[in-house]
Amino acid sequence: MSDHNLENKLRKDLGIVSALSLVVGMVLGAGAFMKPPAVLEVAGDYNYALLAWIIGGIFSICGGLTLCELGVMFPKTGGLLVYLEKIYGSKVSHLYGWMITVLFAPSLVGALVGYFSSVFCLLFNIDDAYRMAVSAGVLGFITCINAIGVKQAGYLQTIATVCKLIPILLLAIFGLWKGNGQVALFSASGQGIETYAPFAVAILATLFAYDGWAQVASVAGEINNPAKVLPKAIIFGIIFLVIVYACINIALFKIFPVQEMVSLGHDASAVASQRMFGHLGGNLVAVGIMVSILGGINGYIMTLSRTIFSMGERGTIIGARYLSTIDDDSRSPVNAIVILVIFSFLYSALLDADRLSEISMFSIWVFYLLTFIGVIIARKKYPNVPRSYKVIGYPIIPIIAILGAVYVIYGMLVYQTTNGIASIILTLIGLPVYYYYDKKNKGVEIALGEVKKYKIKTKYSIGIGVMIVIVLLMLYGNTISK
Repeated sequence: MSDHNLENKLRKDLGIVSALSLVVGMVLGAGAFMKPPAVLEVAGDYNYALLAWIIGGIFSICGGLTLCELGVMFPKTGGLLVYLEKIYGSKVSHLYGWMITVLFAPSLVGALVGYFSSVFCLLFNIDDAYRMAVSAGVLGFITCINAIGVKQAGYLQTIATVCKLIPILLLAIFGLWKGNGQVALFSASGQGIETYAPFAVAILATLFAYDGWAQVASVAGEINNPAKVLPKAIIFGIIFLVIVYACINIALFKIFPVQEMVSLGHDASAVASQRMFGHLGGNLVAVGIMVSILGGINGYIMTLSRTIFSMGERGTIIGARYLSTIDDDSRSPVNAIVILVIFSFLYSALLDADRLSEISMFSIWVFYLLTFIGVIIARKKYPNVPRSYKVIGYPIIPIIAILGAVYVIYGMLVYQTTNGIASIILTLIGLPVYYYYDKKNKGVEIALGEVKKYKIKTKYSIGIGVMIVIVLLMLYGNTISK
């Protein structure tokens, strides 16, 4: 069956409630608990921290509205991988898949694992020296669940989605109600940190909490009346999230002085719950936070391992034959899951969770920038492709999304130059891999829709592995120096 026929077979069953649930469900998670201290530290002030959350929400709204036009144009499984290939060709789409495999996926999962182990050690009064053991344990648990089957992983995801709402509501409502601090917002009050980082870095930190809106584009072709539903779902969904994040931040601001909140870092939300609800009640909220983070780890391992599996199927990545294998019993891409988990553990061992989250956001927003520009290119390149949804306010909204992406990328390159350059180098390492396999696959017959896969020569494998290790050591050395 052709791609065109497959697209026509997609059932348009998603309405406004389903689309809103998708936006909120994908986005709301660990960032709500873990990012307020990091944003405050970089912003240096309560007011600027709140402003960063609002601007991050605006960038996400504009990005979501822009990206969804490509979603209805190319309603295929794969999301950005498909859009980039249609607009820029196979090289760019390969670089995106490579970046997901070696940079974004392990950095994001590694960050979440770092956040989980931080709360876990605080809750059970475990020395920080054992954090890596906790990280290994949680990754092993999630790997086992996903290896058993996607159904079991789905059950865990459902439980975590329900549980994550409890600590968020408790923190926001009771923090605003019971907090004793005097937060004079929109005034000079709240200052207490000298910061030399560009404001863009504070916005970049909030984007970790907003990430997930891009997934809506991948199901845009299955939304009923997308011209009306998509803008409402994205705008109202992210506005709701902005309000939730603002409430959580103000609640924490009322509980902690600036310096204490920053010094607590990842533990601020857990400590706040203990102060509000006592030791036992606070620990129960902390468990809810851990379950929420656990759901994030599980969700990203479920989804991102499929992108790695897809790269293996294309046959243009190291170990393609291994990565594209499906387990006979669970029908899950277990090998891709294992590789993702190993890299995630390595990254979490080398780098701080906040640093990993910033690297992951920087790397993905480089490709978001390309897709935002791609919407404008697609208007000229594919003028006759039916569009049941077009970006409202075109070209203003795409331009805002583009400028927002440029701004946060600039902030990373200026403030964390080594991390930014290392991320770009890691991504560009994918080019020689692409050229090698592209040359090897030329002239190969395609049978049953599968491309023959080749084992890369040992010398190439070692060379690329050494390059990746060197870049990781650069990142690690930069972290130690700071």
